[in-house]
Formats: sequence, C-alpha cells, structure tokens
Amino acid sequence: MCVLIGDSLFDIEGAQAAGVPVIAYANKRPKIQRFTGAGADVTLTNMGEIAAALHDLGSR
Repeated sequence: MCVLIGDSLFDIEGAQAAGVPVIAYANKRPKIQRFTGAGADVTLTNMGEIAAALHDLGSR
C-alpha cells in the first residue's frame, strides 16, 4: 500500500488523481479547512502523529 503525505493542495489533488490515499499536513491553521474541503483522507496538524503511527507499524 502507498500513501502520500503532503502539505499543499497540489499534493492532495495529485494523490487523488493517482488514486492514492492522502494525509494532509496542515502546518498553518487556515490549511485545515482547505485540506478537509479538498477531500484529504486525513488532515493532521502535528508531524509527531505521523511519526508515532509509523513507529507503531514498525513495531508489529
């Protein structure tokens, strides 16, 4: 499985065009609404959440 982690609308649109799930990283508050509205599968505001999830997957 593949997933794209991006921080721009272009990233979200590109992932959707490729049929790849996208995790949007909103490093600024206004991006949260934009990314959610653009259809990101998940929108996060803290890269630590991604690191923790990847760490958990690697521990299995």
